[in-house]
Amino acid sequence: MRVTATTGSAGLKSAPRRAAAALAIASAAVLAATMLIVSPAAATDYPSWNQVEAARASESAKQAQITEIQNLIAGIQSQVAAAQSAADKAWADDQAAQNALAEGTRKADQLQAQATAAAAQSEASNKRAAALAAQFARSAGNDLSSRLLVAGSDSSDLLYQLGTMSKLSETSEGVFDKAKQDANTASSLSDQAGVAKQGLTVLAQAADAALAQALDAQKSVQSALLEQENHQAELSVQLTALQQDTITTEQQYNDGVAAAKAAELAAQQAAADALAAQQAAEEQAAASGGGSSDSGGGGSAPAPSAPSAPSYDPPAQSYSGEAVVAYAEQFVGVVPYGWGADPSDSFGCDGLTQYVFGQFGISLPRLVSRQAAMGVRVSPQDAQAGDLVVWPGTHIGIYDGHGGVIHSPDWGRYVTHATGLWGSFYFVRLV
Repeated sequence: MRVTATTGSAGLKSAPRRAAAALAIASAAVLAATMLIVSPAAATDYPSWNQVEAARASESAKQAQITEIQNLIAGIQSQVAAAQSAADKAWADDQAAQNALAEGTRKADQLQAQATAAAAQSEASNKRAAALAAQFARSAGNDLSSRLLVAGSDSSDLLYQLGTMSKLSETSEGVFDKAKQDANTASSLSDQAGVAKQGLTVLAQAADAALAQALDAQKSVQSALLEQENHQAELSVQLTALQQDTITTEQQYNDGVAAAKAAELAAQQAAADALAAQQAAEEQAAASGGGSSDSGGGGSAPAPSAPSAPSYDPPAQSYSGEAVVAYAEQFVGVVPYGWGADPSDSFGCDGLTQYVFGQFGISLPRLVSRQAAMGVRVSPQDAQAGDLVVWPGTHIGIYDGHGGVIHSPDWGRYVTHATGLWGSFYFVRLV
């Protein structure tokens, strides 16, 4: 793109307006996304078993309680959906803001490079003009009449000198004009580059605001998912107790809640296991010779012998990615795969991540998809120790920061520290 001195005025006038407009648009997006985020339901007054039991005393009270529980279940589900939708929009706004900043930076750098090149051209033109001026002076350009009077009467010599001096004068005039034009161009481009850099400050503020809003929106998703994790099974059992009158004691109620959670987890885990096994079989069929037995999630390597009644150390340091990896290492080869989330029982892939991060005060729901929604995706180049490695819908583990993963692979095996990754995966950083 060629830029001349005549374009400087429009660029100087419009750049601040464009940058201010970018910030205004980003601010509006932040406000809109904020309004979309559903308030956390932590203050919701969920019914207790005693309230459910009391509601059985009359048909009207029972029906009112049923309606309330149904609304609560629907509210939890809609809260998750609304929070995820708001987060998706916030991340899209953030991406647009980051793209605008990147494009603004590119244009500012381009203008600066053009300004530097124009300044160099201007300097070269000035040197050439100065050299011609010196040559003109040596040719008596400052007193041409006196020089011609003493130069002799040869007409051919006089005509030659007049022609030479005229041509030198024209050349000199053109060089001086070019030097002036190059100086104007360099000055204009330098001004435009300065304004563009000032505009980057506004674009950077807009990008920072959009990123902060996206992170806040993602935290709302976390709250909604944990709310669903903590209450939906309980509400479902309460609803069943009121509709079918099959639960008559608090112990039966507590057992029912535990059974409901286990059934939901088992169904989801079984579906994930089946999909993981299918993918592993397809990958094994496609591979020639295969890889090491600890590189995949669905292999059938023999399980190591586990020590009896192991004890587990608490985290040795405060939360960091490296601390998470170091803490998870103690379960490698010790805790078997299962549907549990406790080292004294077993670890599903999501049970391992839930337990490990829980020791650092970070609550995660069960199930791969819900845990993946608790953070933000990061590129493979930016992945760090302690990030989650997610195989969509099937498997999850803890990235070790060196190309491997600590995970609970599948039935018949124990928690493994695989030295490599496989298949189609992505990284998630908890926020």
